[in-house]
Amino acid sequence: MKKALAILFCLASIVAIGQNKDYAINLGAYVPDQIENVPASAKKMLINKLGQLVTANGISNNQYNARFIITPNIVVAAKEIMPTAPVKVVLNLDITLYIGDGISGTLYASETFNVKGVGTTETKAYMQAIKRLKPKNEAMQGFISRGKDKILDYYNSNCSQIQKEAQSLENSGQLEDALGVMLSIPSSSTCYDKSKTKLKALFIKAINQDCKLRLNEAQAIWSANQDIEAANETARILSSIHPEANCFSSVKSLFSKIEARVKDLQDRDWNYKLKVLDATKSYYDSAFEVSMARAKNQPSTVMYNVRGWY
Repeated sequence: MKKALAILFCLASIVAIGQNKDYAINLGAYVPDQIENVPASAKKMLINKLGQLVTANGISNNQYNARFIITPNIVVAAKEIMPTAPVKVVLNLDITLYIGDGISGTLYASETFNVKGVGTTETKAYMQAIKRLKPKNEAMQGFISRGKDKILDYYNSNCSQIQKEAQSLENSGQLEDALGVMLSIPSSSTCYDKSKTKLKALFIKAINQDCKLRLNEAQAIWSANQDIEAANETARILSSIHPEANCFSSVKSLFSKIEARVKDLQDRDWNYKLKVLDATKSYYDSAFEVSMARAKNQPSTVMYNVRGWY
């Protein structure tokens, strides 16, 4: 179970990192169910605000199954109902933020921020208070910096273990999972330089394996029925294959045959296109894109351990 969770959070991490050319550290915003009495819409806003806080301080916001999380606890320090027209609700909140390893349950940093919100409803007052969490606040910057340093320490101290996990996945044929593990390593860690060569080799193996599987699937669909519906389904599969894969010449050949058949069927151009190699992209960027789709489809099954954090 632990190994499966590790695969999920590492795969998910590439989504956030892939949007940042520095391959930065990433955090997942997590609002636990234990936060009681906070309205649902305010919780949603709080998740978005946490993402803004970390990205404004040089960390990628991971929306999926991240290992490292930023999570809040909210205490209502004071509440007042103002007898105005309309009635106003005034909330004084102590929002404590925590950064840590949500899998191992290790807390890295915490900081409490006192914020005030006023609104015509309690929900609006909560939302106004949450808005007052400022990313460039000195205490906020220090808090996130402390958490970032601890996360870097994790990668620097566990590099061999991370590489061994990736190798084990590769040996068992789980190439995309292995690729995800390696892609989780931030460029600012010492483990990054030790892993670049292996990552490139994994990327090539992963897209070759993916190409073979998708091409076989496409050929089976097209062989069974060569109507427009089958053409569209086959093209959808073929158009997802990376152009650097070693079977891409066969992909192009099949695609050309289908394209010709479509013109016979409907006497007009087809909207589907194969991927074209972008020479401006590094293999890191390409690897992120290959794994991004997989990460988005992973189920949110990580159960975070924040016991003792608050």
